[in-house]
Amino acid sequence: MRHGEGRMRWLTTNEEYTGQWEHGIQNGLGTHTWFLKRIPYSQYPLRNEYVGEFVNGYRHGHGKFYYASGAMYEGEWASNKKHGMGRLTFKNGRVYDGPFFKDHITVSANLAGEVTDCLDPTSECAPSSVSAEIMRKLDGNESNSLLGSSLELDLSLLLKMYPERAQSEEKKQVEYAILRNITEIRRIYNFYSSLGCDRSLDNTFLMTKLHFWRFLKDCKFHHHNITLADMDRVLGANNNIPVEEIHSPFTTLLLRTFLNYLLQLAYHIHHKKYQPFIL
Repeated sequence: MRHGEGRMRWLTTNEEYTGQWEHGIQNGLGTHTWFLKRIPYSQYPLRNEYVGEFVNGYRHGHGKFYYASGAMYEGEWASNKKHGMGRLTFKNGRVYDGPFFKDHITVSANLAGEVTDCLDPTSECAPSSVSAEIMRKLDGNESNSLLGSSLELDLSLLLKMYPERAQSEEKKQVEYAILRNITEIRRIYNFYSSLGCDRSLDNTFLMTKLHFWRFLKDCKFHHHNITLADMDRVLGANNNIPVEEIHSPFTTLLLRTFLNYLLQLAYHIHHKKYQPFIL
């Protein structure tokens, strides 16, 4: 019987589990990945991945679930369902923090309007009462980002330097800069994400904080009078990261998070030098 640490691959269903086993069943900490079929002729794969605690083969306890759409849930689980306190980040970057009950967001009637502002209609959490029109908006189909809903950037630090009338144009200029270099940015992300990793079934990997540190060092970010530890603290403060996780090397970064971190560090290093002249 499978017992202890090990890796199992289900080749017919394109699944993989790496972690702890007891008496032939997933028990303890582990990572389970579901490799989904790619869009025809696309080089970009799709995968769902859970990293966390298992009990008798079920996602149970604390864990993170990375959805193929770019959404992410971190919090409590019970028998494969989101149950308890959790944080759900939707693919367009909106966040819901609060209780879940059997895979559904728990919300009182007077808060229903607020919650619908951050729901992902593809999520099992979305209540049936949410109209199709609202769901389309939350899905990002009406996003005004040039990069699309899955790569919307958090430019709040940068935009606050400009008067409100100029913010829209500044946002577009940043997005244009990303668009001009998005192919190279994806290549860099994929290269660093794969360092030190075994071959993946879909030949793609999620970047960890350890990979990110390697990237920052190679690009000499630390030559700007800021250490890697200081960069972690800056990002932790900007993104409300718990103190105990600020320096965790195993924290995973989606491409969207990678881009936002780069923008935040660039702002921190250069914003005084390039402070805009505003009349």
